[in-house]
Amino acid sequence: MPSKSPTIWPRVIGQHRVKNILLSALRVERLPHAYVFVGNEGVGKDAMALELARVIQCERKQDEACGACASCLKMETLQHPDVKFVVPLPVGKNEQSDDGPLDKVPASEVQAIQEQYRLKAHNPYHRVSIPRANIIKINSIRQVRRESAMRSLYGGKKIFIVSNAEEMGDEAANTLLKTLEEPPGDTLLILTTSRPEMLLPTILSRCQFVRLDPLTEEDIAGALVAREGVERAQATLVARLASGSYVHALELLQANVAELRQDVVQFIRTALASNFLNLSQHIDKLAATKDREFIVRFLTLMLVWFRDAFVLLLGADVINLDQQEDLKKFTARFPSADLNEVMAAVDHAISLIGKNGYIPLTLLQLTVKMRRSILESRQLSIPTASNA
Repeated sequence: MPSKSPTIWPRVIGQHRVKNILLSALRVERLPHAYVFVGNEGVGKDAMALELARVIQCERKQDEACGACASCLKMETLQHPDVKFVVPLPVGKNEQSDDGPLDKVPASEVQAIQEQYRLKAHNPYHRVSIPRANIIKINSIRQVRRESAMRSLYGGKKIFIVSNAEEMGDEAANTLLKTLEEPPGDTLLILTTSRPEMLLPTILSRCQFVRLDPLTEEDIAGALVAREGVERAQATLVARLASGSYVHALELLQANVAELRQDVVQFIRTALASNFLNLSQHIDKLAATKDREFIVRFLTLMLVWFRDAFVLLLGADVINLDQQEDLKKFTARFPSADLNEVMAAVDHAISLIGKNGYIPLTLLQLTVKMRRSILESRQLSIPTASNA
């Protein structure tokens, strides 16, 4: 199967190394019975799994899916009978062990679930969001086990993609393990996860491990321009703030990154001022959103801003190009600030918020550490070649 284009699998952003690994396995017909795709959120794990399924099921059997055959058309809507995409779902009332995953789920919720599948089919980087869907249900994995024992309707492989596989409960994980222990010959199972440590070691040991890389800034910026119609300058800025994640880039666009960044700068100014009433009000306002993802984005922008202040002193390139004057004023005013300590404090706050830490207390502790590290006279710590 000769490669037709350097832009192979264009639905998947970047990830050229992983594409080559999978293409090599396809070309020699040596696919394993199970993969686990691992990587940070938003790097394209689901997109890669769906594209691999698309190529495998395409009737033309080339390096790329043709997009025109019956199988490809079914994949366009995630309606291919031999490809199942498994996600966390709500539990229905009086759900029994032999029920299908959606049998007891109210019709209104089923419609919302179907809409999420439609959005995922249109954009494989879409973050599936379903109310009351807290775990990958045992019934969903039982369905995988049942269907994996059936013959393919199209005569090829049956493919099961379990998205965010770490969301499986113990029963579901043990049921999946049974399928992995005795895999049917024409079945491919693909697990995607950002947290492989949450999966059973016995599951991981039976899957071929493929780690996806953080996306480059150029990959993200190019995709924002081509897919979202974003102007190049804004796309470049957002890409620099996205930490290698296309999902984070899309969220930054929706959050109006320029406005959010100004809020971050104002928060820093308030934290360093002596008006503690204003600081308390600012913390309360941010905490009142109760939106942990938003607060993590907010703190990530803060981390990038302090990183820029640090690298500006080293003469390196900053991310916030249009903020250089403010950054210069900051470093001139606080020449002895321990920016390493500040960045560590912000990073720790991000971790706590992500682990359900109490938001008001986390933000208060952060501002205390910021004031101590910036306002107290300390020698700026610059890493040397031996400890960088």
